[in-house]
Amino acid sequence: MRYLDRWGVVMARNVGARDAVSRGVVAVLLAALGIFGPMPGYLSFIAILVGIILMATALTRECPVYRALHIATLRHHQHRA
Repeated sequence: MRYLDRWGVVMARNVGARDAVSRGVVAVLLAALGIFGPMPGYLSFIAILVGIILMATALTRECPVYRALHIATLRHHQHRA
């Protein structure tokens, strides 16, 4: 399904429900590890940054890497939502 974001850019959802949930869980774990984990500063920053990116793709259900590789984890009935 294609939709316009708030800037008028056409986006196509390509992340399915299970994929979005798993991305959200991994994002929370990475962010928690980056904030509370015993890692050096640069690794904490990387973990938090990757967590933010994963959470953004989970919430928008659009992944630029999937788009570049022509991958979609949506099922046909999820395109309507």
